[in-house]
Amino acid sequence: MKFSCKNDTILDAFQTTSKAASTKSTIPALEGLLLELTGNTLVITGYNLEIGIRTEVEVTGEEDGSSVLNARTICDITRKMPSGIIQFDITEGKDAKISCGAVEFSIACTRADEYPAIPNINLGHGFNISQPVLKSMINQTKYACATVDTKPAFMGCKFEIKDKILNVVATDTVRVALRQESVDFEDIDFIVPSKTLDELTRILSDNKDDNVTVGIEKNQVSFEVGKYIMISRLINGDFLDYKKFITCNESVYAEVKCAEVIEMLDRALLVINEKNRLPIRCEFTSDSLAISCSSTVGKINDKINIKYYGEPITIGFNGKFLLDAFRACDIEEAKVILTGSSNSHILIVPKDNRKFTFLLVPMRLR
Repeated sequence: MKFSCKNDTILDAFQTTSKAASTKSTIPALEGLLLELTGNTLVITGYNLEIGIRTEVEVTGEEDGSSVLNARTICDITRKMPSGIIQFDITEGKDAKISCGAVEFSIACTRADEYPAIPNINLGHGFNISQPVLKSMINQTKYACATVDTKPAFMGCKFEIKDKILNVVATDTVRVALRQESVDFEDIDFIVPSKTLDELTRILSDNKDDNVTVGIEKNQVSFEVGKYIMISRLINGDFLDYKKFITCNESVYAEVKCAEVIEMLDRALLVINEKNRLPIRCEFTSDSLAISCSSTVGKINDKINIKYYGEPITIGFNGKFLLDAFRACDIEEAKVILTGSSNSHILIVPKDNRKFTFLLVPMRLR
């Protein structure tokens, strides 16, 4: 296999597809990138049996072929090559000569038939959505995914379409994050692993004119993002019936400025360490939100002005979880709905619409 192309063009393709390559595997080929050349089209694939990323690069082809190159090595070599045209001369199963100007490397390679087949997804069965919108939906919910594998279904975000409304929701049972947008597709639901969504957000564009095509099969999902196609296994399992928790009496609530709450919580977390997860005491009164916390590290008392409608109430929260929720807000002001007593969960929603809903269960105060 022989071809040449611009260094920066193929470097971008290598670095993106390598995010799906295994860092350590009992199958050595999975630590590499599969290169397949036909004419002037080079197909590059990274795959770790859970996530796959594939792209096509236009090159100047001289001899068709296929081979597997170690992902980390080829990325490092290409990144440190001088700018210009980079040339590849690969003998499958033996070595790959990579040169640019006066620099030439020779590295070992693996036969292409040792690389596992990546699943095919029917992109015709799916829906389109704006890339920045999907990126925002993921960023506003993924923080609430479980990080401990107590229940696999909670290790990802649930995508649920009902009556042309897409709900993306995550939960670890202590908190719930929900974001909604309109899409034109049939009713369906599936759970995408949070690791997949981490990589997906890195390749989604911020250009409002760019769309992503989401394709769904029985156990797989694909995301066609520009010149890249990402595939992933789905998570099977029962998800939390979150809808019954996000409808409540909204007569008691506070209106807060998100930036002020974030700054206040940032300061409070300075006296809370990883070993001592003490709750932050929050006192809602007619015109203020006062917080306090005392630990072996130190003490803090802080207060901001708010608008509060209801009887004064004192409630405790995991400070980091509360901070995560407010950081996920992309608005200036939010409503904090107190759904009952100091032992009941709260909802954080936009002041003027309901595109997102964040739920948080309180901690018991001592």
